[in-house]
Amino acid sequence: MNYRMNSKPAQTIIYGWKRKWLDWRLKIHLMQIALSCYKSWHEAIQVVRSLVRFKQTVNGHKNLRRCARTGSRYYFGPFIPGFPSSCFDRYIRTEFARFGNHHQPVNNLQVLQIAITSRCPLRCEHCFEWDNLNKEDPFSTEQLKYIIRKFREAGLAQVHLTGGEPLIKMDRVCELIRDGAPETEYYIYTSGCNLSLENARRLKEAGATGVIISLDHHAETEHNTFRGSERAYEYAINGVRNSAKAGLVMALSLCVTHRFLSLYNLDQYARLAKKMGVSFVQLLEPKATGHYANSAVTLRPDEIQLLENFYQYINQSPRYRNYPVFLYPGYHQRRVGCMMAGNRILYIDSAGKIDACPFCQNHAADARTLLNGKLQVTDIYTGPCPEFGTGLKTFAAEKLPRQKTTSNSYHGELKRKSMLSE
Repeated sequence: MNYRMNSKPAQTIIYGWKRKWLDWRLKIHLMQIALSCYKSWHEAIQVVRSLVRFKQTVNGHKNLRRCARTGSRYYFGPFIPGFPSSCFDRYIRTEFARFGNHHQPVNNLQVLQIAITSRCPLRCEHCFEWDNLNKEDPFSTEQLKYIIRKFREAGLAQVHLTGGEPLIKMDRVCELIRDGAPETEYYIYTSGCNLSLENARRLKEAGATGVIISLDHHAETEHNTFRGSERAYEYAINGVRNSAKAGLVMALSLCVTHRFLSLYNLDQYARLAKKMGVSFVQLLEPKATGHYANSAVTLRPDEIQLLENFYQYINQSPRYRNYPVFLYPGYHQRRVGCMMAGNRILYIDSAGKIDACPFCQNHAADARTLLNGKLQVTDIYTGPCPEFGTGLKTFAAEKLPRQKTTSNSYHGELKRKSMLSE
């Protein structure tokens, strides 16, 4: 199946002078927020600088050269609320509080990821919900609304609805979104199954911000094999096309396995993502959990280095200035710790267990206890990430080692490996 955009993309990649202008606008806005939080100019400036250095380390010790615009808002990733918005401002105040205490309202949690069903028609190779699939759902729609509302009342920037395949429960998804939008942003993790144009428009009308669609290979047969369905690639491609028409922010999620990892495949995937008009691509390392339990799926050091080099290069090289923004959690996890583990993000699985993240399935608590009042949202503690630790609340980016890549030589290697011309 060859992908063709049938209409002008609903989102635009912002780069060059437009991005520089946006950076100045952002800096002024950040200072305005900082001055509302702190008494002195000196403290406000120091906190803004700390946050900027932190974000630069996450991005490879540099500012991102591009971002995305959908409608009247700018987006820097599916885990950061769109700018300008009140949700973005509260998100920033929460991040400021990690570098210096203040008394302005903040979020208790930045992102709640919650599996709203265990139902799924696919049989994905890497599924971390494998042991829970297609069992009876533990919560009704009203109970899910209650749980999410408790997190929102404590302060929450975003809700990410997952599964299973959440769009199998389309009415439930829309009802959950309507209950919390627009004060809270909503994203849907999906394979693209059931993401028809009608349903994409229903999501947008309900108040959804965007979708994160799983596409694990640029080649149709490879993706279908990985996802255990002959229609998986069709679902993903049509889902992107319909989301674009509906005006949803679009991200792709790629599980980078041993079998996939090569410069050729990364380059081909990036080209397809650009052609599809998505704003973001999330690179996830496979973890030995769920269907991958007890499997040798962890990337080798040389594979991690290749992926880190690609991540830095495609986000920083002017040659790729109009490509989607690439996100690679593994990169910043090795440098500043994990942003999940209840630090910024929390996960509730399809069996109702509260986990540090989808991969660290420590079952720290049961979400049912939120329903009967035995557990309060502010008392949830999952413990630090066992692999990377918890993301720093204080920051010393200048002490972290820098990874250098020679742009020209790396571009030459990328061209040779991909066998493609610019």
